[in-house]
Amino acid sequence: MRLAPVFAAIVVAAGCGGDDADRPDPAPPAKLTAQERRLVKTYEARIATHCVRVARSLVDRAAGPSPAQQRRAFEAADALAALVASKPTAPVDVGQDLRLYLSDVVENIEGSNCDPRMVSRLEGALQAIPVE
Repeated sequence: MRLAPVFAAIVVAAGCGGDDADRPDPAPPAKLTAQERRLVKTYEARIATHCVRVARSLVDRAAGPSPAQQRRAFEAADALAALVASKPTAPVDVGQDLRLYLSDVVENIEGSNCDPRMVSRLEGALQAIPVE
């Protein structure tokens, strides 16, 4: 039974591979402030309103967004993307972080006759956010 001590030594050595004690504990995800939560909803509403205007303009050119409305919608998209980039893992809802929220926004407008530039802009912003 000389193999038992050798086998025990191998099992113990195998368990010592990656010592998690050397790694720092991951920081808890950043939280959204009440102001940021309101902004997220405001930005999403501006984006959705823009998409509705763009869709309506397919039937009635006069229903399209004005240049100022379009500018505000793209500013909202950029602001939302910047917030997501700064706090991608901040919880928005149970099981949903800010990165997933932006992904849902993109998914919702992709098939809605929204401005393809808006979709592209948000998709690009989402892809630029590293997955942790």
